[in-house]
Amino acid sequence: MQDDWDEIEESARWAVQQEDPWLYLVSESHRTTDSWSFWTCAFDAAVERHLAPLADQIMRDRLTLHEDYSAQPWLTTEHARVLEQLGRLDEALAAIRSAIEDDPFDEELQDIERRLIAKRESALG
Repeated sequence: MQDDWDEIEESARWAVQQEDPWLYLVSESHRTTDSWSFWTCAFDAAVERHLAPLADQIMRDRLTLHEDYSAQPWLTTEHARVLEQLGRLDEALAAIRSAIEDDPFDEELQDIERRLIAKRESALG
């Protein structure tokens, strides 16, 4: 099992490092037997490499549409951070509020929400 996970993670990380990562991710995803793990690894790799547009595309085109996607506050939280980097504050707020619905007592999520609200208000002038 660990060997399978390591192979999936290595494949996803390799694809993210290529010149056209989306092309390689889609190609590599067809070789895996665990698409959920592959795409979550790819999302993590894109976040780690500060590839916000790619991370957003992975979330929108693969993870949220995946049969295993439900009540994943950790993914939604990371997506909110990605959206914040992209300057899409309203979408980031919606994402973090979704995470808060799933985990209403998490102080970190509430801190992120407050920061996003302050950024949005500052941007609105």
